[in-house]
Amino acid sequence: MQKSLIAVLTLGLLSTGALAQQMYQWTDERGVTQYGQLPPTGSHYRQITVQPPPPPSGQLRPPASLPLKADTRVADTAAEQRRQQRAEAEQRSAACEKIRSNLDTLLNNPRLRRTTAAGEIERIGEDERQLMISKAQGNLRESCRNQP
Repeated sequence: MQKSLIAVLTLGLLSTGALAQQMYQWTDERGVTQYGQLPPTGSHYRQITVQPPPPPSGQLRPPASLPLKADTRVADTAAEQRRQQRAEAEQRSAACEKIRSNLDTLLNNPRLRRTTAAGEIERIGEDERQLMISKAQGNLRESCRNQP
């Protein structure tokens, strides 16, 4: 019983929009404005448009606009540039660390040796060591100014 009552009420609410599609307005013989779904016979009337009622939960909002593809491309480009800048900064940092390490070795070891292409070990002289120190310091000043 209760389910059928709910079904009848639901159908009644849904069909009210269909029933109230055509409305007419006229003035009767006493001068009173009348409204109805059937036009009167023998008097002037006009058809009026009735707006459908809002849904039971209130007014429907217009759908939200979708973001433009151009906006995502701009954001993607900016993110890619930041990734590249971070990668370059990491490479500079690694290169500066290598220069510092080499300079530390040159400063703290007066007796340096190296292996030649032929596989022989030769000692690096003090003049060459000082030249290598000055080059490393120059590279450090040039490339690693803002590096810690």
